[in-house]
Amino acid sequence: MSNNQMMNVIEGREQFPIESSSKRRKDKPAIKYEIDRTILEILRKKGPITRSKLVSTTGIARSTLYDSLIRLIVKGYVISYPEDRKHRGRPKTYFTVAQ
Repeated sequence: MSNNQMMNVIEGREQFPIESSSKRRKDKPAIKYEIDRTILEILRKKGPITRSKLVSTTGIARSTLYDSLIRLIVKGYVISYPEDRKHRGRPKTYFTVAQ
Protein backbone atom coordinates (compact mmCIF):
# COMPACT_ATOMS: atom_id res chain seq x y z
CA MET A 1 0.00 0.00 0.00
CA SER A 2 1.47 3.32 -1.01
CA ASN A 3 1.70 6.33 1.31
CA ASN A 4 -1.08 8.08 -0.61
CA GLN A 5 -3.35 5.05 -0.28
CA MET A 6 -2.59 4.83 3.45
CA MET A 7 -3.39 8.51 3.94
CA ASN A 8 -6.67 8.04 2.06
CA VAL A 9 -7.59 5.19 4.42
CA ILE A 10 -6.61 7.17 7.53
CA GLU A 11 -8.41 10.31 6.39
CA GLY A 12 -11.51 8.38 5.29
CA ARG A 13 -11.23 9.18 1.58
CA GLU A 14 -10.91 5.57 0.41
CA GLN A 15 -13.82 4.41 -1.74
CA PHE A 16 -15.51 1.25 -0.47
CA PRO A 17 -17.74 -1.11 -2.45
CA ILE A 18 -21.42 -1.09 -1.55
CA GLU A 19 -22.61 -4.14 0.38
CA SER A 20 -26.04 -4.93 1.67
CA SER A 21 -26.67 -3.93 5.26
CA SER A 22 -27.29 -7.56 6.20
CA LYS A 23 -23.63 -8.40 5.47
CA ARG A 24 -22.04 -5.75 7.66
CA ARG A 25 -22.76 -3.28 10.40
CA LYS A 26 -23.83 0.14 9.19
CA ASP A 27 -21.25 2.01 11.26
CA LYS A 28 -18.21 0.26 9.69
CA PRO A 29 -16.92 0.56 6.12
CA ALA A 30 -16.91 -2.49 3.86
CA ILE A 31 -13.88 -4.73 3.74
CA LYS A 32 -12.40 -4.29 0.28
CA TYR A 33 -9.62 -6.89 0.12
CA GLU A 34 -9.88 -10.67 0.44
CA ILE A 35 -6.72 -10.77 2.57
CA ASP A 36 -8.41 -8.48 5.12
CA ARG A 37 -11.39 -10.86 5.29
CA THR A 38 -9.03 -13.82 5.78
CA ILE A 39 -7.16 -12.14 8.62
CA LEU A 40 -10.39 -11.05 10.28
CA GLU A 41 -11.71 -14.64 10.13
CA ILE A 42 -8.50 -15.97 11.72
CA LEU A 43 -8.78 -13.39 14.50
CA ARG A 44 -12.39 -14.42 15.12
CA LYS A 45 -11.43 -18.11 15.38
CA LYS A 46 -8.16 -17.84 17.34
CA GLY A 47 -8.87 -14.85 19.56
CA PRO A 48 -6.10 -12.44 20.58
CA ILE A 49 -2.96 -13.21 18.59
CA THR A 50 0.40 -11.54 17.94
CA ARG A 51 1.64 -10.40 14.53
CA SER A 52 4.39 -13.02 14.47
CA LYS A 53 1.87 -15.78 15.19
CA LEU A 54 -0.35 -14.45 12.39
CA VAL A 55 2.60 -14.50 9.98
CA SER A 56 3.45 -18.11 10.86
CA THR A 57 -0.22 -19.18 10.78
CA THR A 58 -1.11 -17.62 7.43
CA GLY A 59 2.18 -17.62 5.54
CA ILE A 60 1.42 -14.05 4.44
CA ALA A 61 4.42 -11.75 4.12
CA ARG A 62 5.00 -9.62 7.22
CA SER A 63 4.68 -6.27 5.43
CA THR A 64 1.46 -7.35 3.68
CA LEU A 65 0.02 -8.53 6.98
CA TYR A 66 0.92 -5.25 8.70
CA ASP A 67 -0.79 -3.23 5.94
CA SER A 68 -3.91 -5.35 6.28
CA LEU A 69 -3.96 -4.98 10.08
CA ILE A 70 -3.66 -1.19 9.75
CA ARG A 71 -6.62 -1.11 7.34
CA LEU A 72 -8.72 -3.25 9.70
CA ILE A 73 -7.82 -1.09 12.71
CA VAL A 74 -8.62 2.15 10.87
CA LYS A 75 -11.99 0.73 9.75
CA GLY A 76 -12.82 -0.37 13.31
CA TYR A 77 -12.82 -4.14 12.84
CA VAL A 78 -9.68 -4.89 14.86
CA ILE A 79 -8.14 -3.50 18.02
CA SER A 80 -4.61 -3.91 19.34
CA TYR A 81 -3.27 -3.86 22.87
CA PRO A 82 0.09 -4.55 24.55
CA GLU A 83 0.65 -7.52 26.82
CA ASP A 84 0.60 -6.80 30.54
CA ARG A 85 4.22 -7.00 31.70
CA LYS A 86 5.93 -6.45 35.00
CA HIS A 87 9.47 -6.80 33.73
CA ARG A 88 11.67 -4.92 31.31
CA GLY A 89 11.59 -5.21 27.54
CA ARG A 90 9.23 -4.49 24.72
CA PRO A 91 5.77 -5.97 25.28
CA LYS A 92 4.11 -8.08 22.59
CA THR A 93 1.19 -6.47 20.79
CA TYR A 94 -1.96 -8.55 20.51
CA PHE A 95 -4.68 -8.11 17.91
CA THR A 96 -8.30 -9.11 18.32
CA VAL A 97 -11.70 -8.46 16.75
CA ALA A 98 -13.36 -5.26 17.98
CA GLN A 99 -16.70 -5.74 19.71
